[in-house]
Amino acid sequence: MIKQITFTILIGLMCSNIHAQKIVWTKKANLPKPMRGTAISCNNKIYFMEANRESGVYEYDPLTDKWQKKTDMITFGWNLNLAEVDGIIYAIGGDPFRDRNESYDPRNNKWESLTSLPTARQHSNCCVTNKKIHVLGGITDWDIKTDKHEVYDPKTNTWQIISPLPTKTEGPLVAPVGHSIFVLCGDTMRVYNTLTNEWTQKTSSPESIRAMFGSIVIDEKIIFPGGQNANGEASSNVYMYDTKNDTWQKLNNFPFPFQVAGITTLNNKIYVIGGCNSDWERFDTVYEGILKSK
Repeated sequence: MIKQITFTILIGLMCSNIHAQKIVWTKKANLPKPMRGTAISCNNKIYFMEANRESGVYEYDPLTDKWQKKTDMITFGWNLNLAEVDGIIYAIGGDPFRDRNESYDPRNNKWESLTSLPTARQHSNCCVTNKKIHVLGGITDWDIKTDKHEVYDPKTNTWQIISPLPTKTEGPLVAPVGHSIFVLCGDTMRVYNTLTNEWTQKTSSPESIRAMFGSIVIDEKIIFPGGQNANGEASSNVYMYDTKNDTWQKLNNFPFPFQVAGITTLNNKIYVIGGCNSDWERFDTVYEGILKSK
């Protein structure tokens, strides 16, 4: 009986190791200068929008591992939300309490002003489902959080206000999977069903995470690298949430603690661009990550 139990435990450990994963990080060409910001992939390239008292836009080509300066954003501001629909990038909201809504066409390197975000705010987040942009949470003043959930349709250049977040939230982390939107508010994970217009709560994350403005979804798993912990410090922890079985896994750490970096994916690779440490000192580093089985 003891042998059977031992054998069963051994098989269980072997199976768990099969599913254990890690991220292999590789350093790429540095940004032109140290910057915080937001990133998005579009047309097989990556675009980084500067988060500073400037409006710089930078294009990265993974094939050549080179950066190129592009046309600045129209509106001054930082920590904005980025989304991509049909080869066009949308820059929405941001500090200081912006109602900005602008589109950037990488093919002609031009910006265009669009219908403003109904609720001016910062520290919100967004994602795309069914070619519509969902903007959730944020703050409308330094001590006023919001539960607003506003959806932009690029085809009609119009906004719609729909089912709000269950709680008013600053700095939610947002990721789309199928017809669902997963929203991590601190350590509380919720999911919004775009078909039923309903919210449900899922398993909480191992720790509070915020100060991330991008989302990483690979094979229906959401990856949260770095960010800011509950103590307001930059973190090197990396967590992965499996949307299929509602479980969390801690992956290997990022090379160093960081927050407010550009985070995006392209061809199932993870990119962490720029950012800063707990003292808000900026980085010019760029890392490419590949999710692999151990």
